[in-house]
Amino acid sequence: MIQHFDRISDTAIRWCIYAIVFAAPFSKSISEVAIALAVVLWILRKIIKRDYGLAKTELNIPLLLVVITVLFSLFNSAYPALSIKAFFTKMLKYVALYFVIVESFDTRSKIRGLFIIALISMAIIMLDGFFQYYSGFDFLHLPSYPSFKARPVSDGQGFFRGFPTACFPYPNDLAAWILLAILPVACATMFDLGGKRVRYFTGIITAGLSVLFFLTKTRGAWIGLALSVIYIALLKNKMWLILVLILVLAVPFFLKTEMSGYIFSLSSVGDRMNMWTTAFKIYKDHPVIGNGLNTFFVNFKKYRNDEFKDKRGSYAHNCYLQMACDTGALGLAAFLWFVFSYFRSVGTALKNTKDPLFNSVLWGMSIGIFAFLVHSFFDTNLYSLNLVTLFWTAVAISQSIIRVFGREGLGAA
Repeated sequence: MIQHFDRISDTAIRWCIYAIVFAAPFSKSISEVAIALAVVLWILRKIIKRDYGLAKTELNIPLLLVVITVLFSLFNSAYPALSIKAFFTKMLKYVALYFVIVESFDTRSKIRGLFIIALISMAIIMLDGFFQYYSGFDFLHLPSYPSFKARPVSDGQGFFRGFPTACFPYPNDLAAWILLAILPVACATMFDLGGKRVRYFTGIITAGLSVLFFLTKTRGAWIGLALSVIYIALLKNKMWLILVLILVLAVPFFLKTEMSGYIFSLSSVGDRMNMWTTAFKIYKDHPVIGNGLNTFFVNFKKYRNDEFKDKRGSYAHNCYLQMACDTGALGLAAFLWFVFSYFRSVGTALKNTKDPLFNSVLWGMSIGIFAFLVHSFFDTNLYSLNLVTLFWTAVAISQSIIRVFGREGLGAA
């Protein structure tokens, strides 16, 4: 009976994770249901098997400290109900998801199946982005998302296609997702020694997502991608990548279109400076343990000094500053240690992993996470339900790869 339940639950959990990877970009409801079901089944399996331990990874202690510092912040919260709810739904949920993925994807075949699902999802979202850009609406939502700032032909100001968002509400979110998606795929294309079919398919996805990424005009994401490309070029001795980067970055200077006007506009810089100034005021009230998890949005209403004071909340558009406001310097330090530990674990594994496909994908995933975290300095990535789910999923999959190859002697298939 126990073995029968173990097999069924293992399959069910695996398909829940497939659903998260496939649907998280365009369906919060599917993603949330899949996470809840996977975590419940995982807990039941542990209870039935009397296995109360957690998978051993290099991130266990840093994760524990992140949880502890978040708990400390609850003591300062002016909105305890809001903070306690977020502790379970925005903190423990993702810690549990991390261990569910790490423990469930424990073979090469399972990880390979996950990559196939991810590639299918990327292809669909890429097609949705181009369809939206040229038709005016995306096909993954009802009601559909239009391109951001698009104007129809009938508009007196003239036709403008706007900026693609695909299945996301804003182009910034699409750009952040592309950072997580494109770099492992691009690395598999450039450095994988596998079959040509895989490289052709990943190459098409890389090219398509690159065009969409450019069209989003998300400058914070461009900075993240540029730093990542420079790192790849230097480490892999592919200096031609830097030349390509310079040429791509030079394109907007020669564009005589409305898009180039948006690219060089400084209005968003002023907005962010105002947000960051207000955020620093919030931070200074409780700099050590913070003002309470998930309280930034409501605190922003009280601290802002414009016509929207006490009327409209906002995010900081700097995830690290917002994290410091909510969980203090201790919470931010714990998260940064978690990030450092992640990259250290990947670096160690890459020195030993010989399989060309998984090596390039693992490396690409870590670079994508790096670019995503750079972009998070300018945006709300870690506070977007779709994006933070995919961030934790990517971190967990990386650790699954490390564990699988570590157990198999880090050899090729």
